[in-house]
Amino acid sequence: MELTIQQGDLAFAVGQALGSVSSKSPLPLLSCLLMEAEKGGLRVTGTDLDLTTSVAVPCAVSSPGKAAVSARHFNEVVRKMPRGTLTVAVRGGLCEVSYGEGKGWSRFPVQDPGEFPRVPEFKGDAKLTLEGEALARLAARTSYATSTEDTRPQLNGVLVLSGDKQVTFVATDGHRLARSARRGAFGSLGAQGVIMPSRALQAVSRTAEAATSPVEIEVASGKNQAGFSAQVGEYRVQIMTRLLEGAYPNYEQVIPKDNPKLLTARRGDLMDAIDLVASHADNVTRQVRFSLKKGRLGVSSTTPELGSGEQQLDAQYDGEDMEIGYNASYLLDILRSIPTEQVQFHLKTALSAGVIEPVGALPQGEEDLLCLIMPLRLPDAVG
Repeated sequence: MELTIQQGDLAFAVGQALGSVSSKSPLPLLSCLLMEAEKGGLRVTGTDLDLTTSVAVPCAVSSPGKAAVSARHFNEVVRKMPRGTLTVAVRGGLCEVSYGEGKGWSRFPVQDPGEFPRVPEFKGDAKLTLEGEALARLAARTSYATSTEDTRPQLNGVLVLSGDKQVTFVATDGHRLARSARRGAFGSLGAQGVIMPSRALQAVSRTAEAATSPVEIEVASGKNQAGFSAQVGEYRVQIMTRLLEGAYPNYEQVIPKDNPKLLTARRGDLMDAIDLVASHADNVTRQVRFSLKKGRLGVSSTTPELGSGEQQLDAQYDGEDMEIGYNASYLLDILRSIPTEQVQFHLKTALSAGVIEPVGALPQGEEDLLCLIMPLRLPDAVG
């Protein structure tokens, strides 16, 4: 194999494909990237067998061929090379990359490319097409709420629903929930939707943010797989992932419809107060106390080891006095995902779920966002 390629093109392909390579694989080849030089370009592929990323970039191929190189080491070296033309050649069991018009070179051991897992052809039976920026935005507004525990694997991913009128992303870990939707006809993924693993969605989001074409999402329900493809300038990026199996919980049932107490506050001020006061919170529960009074919100926290802190904020609140405990980290995740200047809490009691929504329309008028958070019982709570 021998080819010439621009450093930026090779660095992009290698960096994108690296996102699918596991850092702790028991199989040596799964810590490698497969490079395939064919007429018309270079394809770089990384996989952990559950998630696969393949990137096609332009280059001039002198001699077609394949090589498998250590993913992280190769990426680390290539991204440090100077801009300009690189020559990549495989000779004598080594992959040599020369740069600077031959003034410098690096050589890498190679594995047998024939042993690299074969990437199957993907054929979907359901399709969704969504603008890259919109996909990345919907994913960012929900994926933080996925679970990291193995007890309910369905919650380790984001539920994606798409019908005639809108596409909806939903994530929950049982302590918080995020639902983000975009109105429009983008295609259908079936009545039950699909559950995208959070790691796969993160990889897709990185590509979607830079995409110069809409992202196509195809689902092969019989194989329980999904494929994503997008153009990033001259580059073609394809990502395939296994879907999470099982039924997603009926999330609509847990969203309260009768929370009459409204708390409205400036999002930036509230985030700053929570972040500062949480410096005194327990490292496990991260509990902060909301003290609600007419026109005021107090945020406080106290622990024997870390002391205490409190901050008073101007807020709109006309309900009865109430004190609620929340996990500060969960609150900050939610508030970061809301782009409006003000946020509104819909509350009922100190022990019932609260709904948090933006005040006013989102910057994208065709989109909406709803977040839910479960409270923590305060240590001095009665009942």
